[in-house]
Amino acid sequence: MSTNNDSGGGCLLFLIDWLFHIRRNKKIREYNQQARGVNNFQNMSANILFPQNTFKDSVIVSGGNQSERLNICKEMLQNAKTSNHPVIILHTANKDLENTISNNGLGTIINANHKHFDPFLSLDFNEIVQIVSDSCKNKYDIKPAGRYILQVVYELLVMKATFSNFATCPFFKLFDQIQSRLNSNAITQDTANKLNSLLVTGQSELPKIDTFFSDMKSQIEYLTSPNPQSASAISVLSAIKNNQIFCIDLRSSSNVMLIELIVNSLIIAMNRGLDFTLMIDDIAFVNNDLLRNVVCQKSNHHNIIVSKDLYALTGGKEDIFSTIVAEAEKTVLFAHSSNISCEKWSKYIGEYQKLDVTTNRNSGWSQSSRWGFNTNDGQTETYKREYKVKPEEINRLAPNEAFIYDHTNGNLINTIIT
Repeated sequence: MSTNNDSGGGCLLFLIDWLFHIRRNKKIREYNQQARGVNNFQNMSANILFPQNTFKDSVIVSGGNQSERLNICKEMLQNAKTSNHPVIILHTANKDLENTISNNGLGTIINANHKHFDPFLSLDFNEIVQIVSDSCKNKYDIKPAGRYILQVVYELLVMKATFSNFATCPFFKLFDQIQSRLNSNAITQDTANKLNSLLVTGQSELPKIDTFFSDMKSQIEYLTSPNPQSASAISVLSAIKNNQIFCIDLRSSSNVMLIELIVNSLIIAMNRGLDFTLMIDDIAFVNNDLLRNVVCQKSNHHNIIVSKDLYALTGGKEDIFSTIVAEAEKTVLFAHSSNISCEKWSKYIGEYQKLDVTTNRNSGWSQSSRWGFNTNDGQTETYKREYKVKPEEINRLAPNEAFIYDHTNGNLINTIIT
């Protein structure tokens, strides 16, 4: 009888211990899940993730395929359109993006087939000088005296300051142009004397300005308006002022002159205190310092940066990547194939204190009143730092599955985006 009682008591103790471990391990799992902070949903639509009041959020969309990223872009652009909020979109031959904008009536497209661009539209004289002086500054090095050459052209054009008129101006025949206007009584002798004086003062910068406009014209002629006086002509600044969505095909990230021309227009908009969003689709930041600086600059504007791999887009430069992601309010991460990029994103999202439990088991034969086999179980609890989202989790995301990280409140969602 004694043996049976001992056996029954042992089984009861084992059962109690087993139930205790189950309950304890459940509590540990719940603690780790709460500490990790990932909210899992079977699926969520893009309009739930990006409701109407988020159209001004600065957002990063990285990874996945074209259609996955485009689904997010479409939702944000529709929000901006509904809210009458201007968006300037820069991309390199993304026909799917252009078709989405065109088919949904979201904005104006500028490319080789839709040539409506005039970068000087809505700019005053000083702003034109600023753009010419600051675009590709290292290459052309136009000194302050160059403004006098530009002023002569500006006044001879009778305030019709379109890019086309500047680009086709015969800079080395300006003295003849002044004399011709004087002979036809289009200008007075006093005005002619003033213009000639300005021309002499800025003479040293004339070759640089002529070269600048010649080079710029050859690079952007594929999208400039043949008739800049037409109602369809549009510039970056006029699009922002009129609350338009304006999509520009840069053709290539190496089209530096066009990029700097556009970026300097954006700087003018920021200086005017205008509110707008800049959407950049897969354009490398590596050799575009001016573009990178605008993206990172604090102002009224917001950024939407879309890429199949943002870390690769920065050329693997940690400082650039860190600065850009620090400005984001929301980040949408689809699957990434690069292990390095996955590691960077895991690090960005952050770590949590994970409670780790190790079970220790000691067993063996022993003799008290009689020989028997004894087992002693014990558990050791330790805390360790672990990524909230492991690199391999980002790497293995299913199609349309994403992690959405809200930088402002630390909210982290894992879901299928529909």
